Amino acid sequence: RRSNSILPPLINKMQSNEYGDYDTYDYVGTGDAHDDEGMLVVPGQPGRPTDVNFDDPKVASMPKILLMGPRRGGKTSIQRVIFQKMSPHETLFRLEATQSLERAIVDHTPLCRFTVWDFPGDFYEGDETVFGGAASLIFVVDAQDEPYDHVLQSFTDAVTKAIKLNPNIVIEVFINKVDGELFLSDESKYDCRRDVMTQVSDELEDAGLSPDSVNIRYHLTSIYDHSIYEALSRVVQRLIPQLPTLENLLNVLVSQCSMEKAYLFDVVSKLFISTDPGPVDMQSVELCSDMIDVVLDVSGIYGLGPSQLELGHSAESNSVGSADPNATSESKDGFDAPDELVGTLISQAPAEDLEEEMVDPDSAYDSESASVIRLSNGMVLYLKEVDTMLALVCITRSENFRKKSLINYNIGCLKKALRALVDTEAL
Repeated sequence: RRSNSILPPLINKMQSNEYGDYDTYDYVGTGDAHDDEGMLVVPGQPGRPTDVNFDDPKVASMPKILLMGPRRGGKTSIQRVIFQKMSPHETLFRLEATQSLERAIVDHTPLCRFTVWDFPGDFYEGDETVFGGAASLIFVVDAQDEPYDHVLQSFTDAVTKAIKLNPNIVIEVFINKVDGELFLSDESKYDCRRDVMTQVSDELEDAGLSPDSVNIRYHLTSIYDHSIYEALSRVVQRLIPQLPTLENLLNVLVSQCSMEKAYLFDVVSKLFISTDPGPVDMQSVELCSDMIDVVLDVSGIYGLGPSQLELGHSAESNSVGSADPNATSESKDGFDAPDELVGTLISQAPAEDLEEEMVDPDSAYDSESASVIRLSNGMVLYLKEVDTMLALVCITRSENFRKKSLINYNIGCLKKALRALVDTEAL
């Protein structure tokens, strides 16, 4: 039996008609049904409820990301492309203007859980309910819609109100749609960002706020390249309280195994939620992200489900993919021959404790998922599942990859540490 779907729908949505004139829920979907209370019912993971009560304390306690900005700025397109895997080109004809608040839960992995509130265009109001529990406010500016004066004035009003109600809220500005003919060069993109930053500083001063007292981060984004994944990865990382611990674990792994770089990726959204303290090269992040696509695509075709394993079939998958024509790829489960050198990240642990099975019966991506891609420049990309919908992607030199059993053992220790971290957080 082949797996027809690797990633079940994980997004649950709900409409809200509490915002004045925005009383029409305009969702373009695939035949999902609404219940009597207006809740959009979307099939969830096995064993999980299909509807979501956002007033539930467990849901309400999750960090909130607020998406605000002008009409046609690209807020809903960003959410659909990242969290619902919609093709960027489909957003041109499948999405209509958002008319009411849309809320979604992102709960792919225990280490990264939050809710996304997508507001209608040109809506900048809010009270304690909106801004009080928000961890991050993302203001999306359409870089192609000049001048920005009116939009940035509204942004300043929203920021002033948000900081007054929640001094700890993080402000992010996505300068979106930097993919048109006006932004063919990097210089034009940087000029646009500089103009926006200057105008925001002027507006804050006019509102009586010192620009130095408001921490605002600016990102140049487009749904047609990897820039939007980079920007949202930075936003999501600030929502993870265990981030320093994750960075320290990856730093130890990199040093023990002589790796160049290591990333923890949310497999569903392809956002990297942590990396080691070394500098981040976005080209390497793109390679790792593309590797996840290769593994999921090949696993969806050739992956074997647990029912086949019970019948005695072997579960070995081969991935073919590379960043250039001269690159070779291999993917297999299990460990190499025993190695005399063993490094540890944490304490010594029995092998059976390191490889607990946490498998979705309908998913081809499980605890045995792994892949190796060898590049022609002598570098090796190594992907290994480390937790539920969480993948470790390492970049190392080929000469340092010869001790693969040492790397596998250390990754096993990392998996044990991640599970202990999740269990501690749940207590």
